[in-house]
Amino acid sequence: MRSKKTILGSALVAFSLMAGSVFSATTLRLSTLDKPGSDGAIAAEELASRVKERTDGRVVINVYPASQLGDWVEVHDQVAQGAVDMAMQPLASTSDRRLAIGWFPFMFPTYEEIEKANTKGGFVHEVVNEIIQEQDMTLLGIFGVGMGGAGFAKKVDNPADPNAKHSMKVRVWPGGVTHRHMMERLGFSAATIPWAELFTGMQTGVVDGQIGGTAEMTYNNLKEVTKTWLQYNDHFESNWIFINTSSFNSLDEADQKVLMDVAQEITKERFVQLRERDAEHLQSLRDFGIEVVTFTDEELNNFAKVVREDVWPKISDELGDDIYNRLRKEVGLD
Repeated sequence: MRSKKTILGSALVAFSLMAGSVFSATTLRLSTLDKPGSDGAIAAEELASRVKERTDGRVVINVYPASQLGDWVEVHDQVAQGAVDMAMQPLASTSDRRLAIGWFPFMFPTYEEIEKANTKGGFVHEVVNEIIQEQDMTLLGIFGVGMGGAGFAKKVDNPADPNAKHSMKVRVWPGGVTHRHMMERLGFSAATIPWAELFTGMQTGVVDGQIGGTAEMTYNNLKEVTKTWLQYNDHFESNWIFINTSSFNSLDEADQKVLMDVAQEITKERFVQLRERDAEHLQSLRDFGIEVVTFTDEELNNFAKVVREDVWPKISDELGDDIYNRLRKEVGLD
C-alpha cells in the first residue's frame, strides 16, 4: 500500500504539471529590418516588454532585429504562412500590387495628413488592413520611419518648380513604377538599379540621384555620394506592425486586446516624435555638408497637384479601380 505522503506528493506533481500547461506562455517571433539600437528596434522591444507585462507573462514576443529571419519580402510571405508570427517592416507589393498604397506619391504631403491617414480608422490604415486580411494577416499598427525625399550627387536647379527640366537620371527601386512616372513628370529621367549597387552608381555617375528613402536612410548609407537632398514629402516611409491572423486568434480575447492596444500606443507615440526626428536627420545631412532643400506647404501642394493630375492616371492600375477611386474621393478630387 502506498503511503499518504507518496500519494500527496504525486498529487502535487500532477497539479504542478497541469498548472504549467495551463499558464505556459505563448511565444511569438517578431521580425524587423531595423538594427539594434535604432528607433525601430527599440520600439519593437518596447512593444514586447509592454505586452509581456500587461498579459502577466502569458504572451512573450521575441524580437529578431536586422532581418535575422530573412529579407523583408520573404518575411512578409512567412508571416502570411504562419512560419513567422509577427513583423514590423514594409509590406511587399509582390504579394499584392495594391499594397503600393503605402508609397503612392503625394497622397498626403503633410505630417497632419499622414497621421490621420495611417492611424486606426484612417484611409490608408483601413485599406492596408483589408488587403492583408485576405493573406491571413492582421494589422496592429504602424511605426513611422519618416517622410520621403530624393538625394542627388550634384546641385539641383529650380528644385521648387514642378515644371523644371533637369538633365539628371534618378534611380528608382526595381518595381518602382509609381516613382518612375513621378520623377519623369518632375523633369528627370529614371533608371532601375538594385539597392546594393546604388552607392557605386551615384559615385561613378551611372545615376545622378535616388528616390524612395528618407533623410535618415541617405545619411546612414549614401551621405558620401550625396550633395543635395530634396525633402519632397512624396511618400511616407513606414514599418507596418502586423501578425499572422491564426497566431492572433490563438490568443485569449483579453490578450488580443492588449497586443492591439500596445501596438496603437507605439503608433501614436511615434507620430509625436516623427517631425522632430525627421528634423534631426535633416540637420545631420546639413552638418555633413549636404545642401538640404525643404518646401513650404504651398510648394508641397503644388507638387501634389501636378502629380495627382498628371501621374496618378498613369499608375492607377497599381491600386485597382476601387481603391484608386476611394483615394481620389479622400483627397477631394471627386
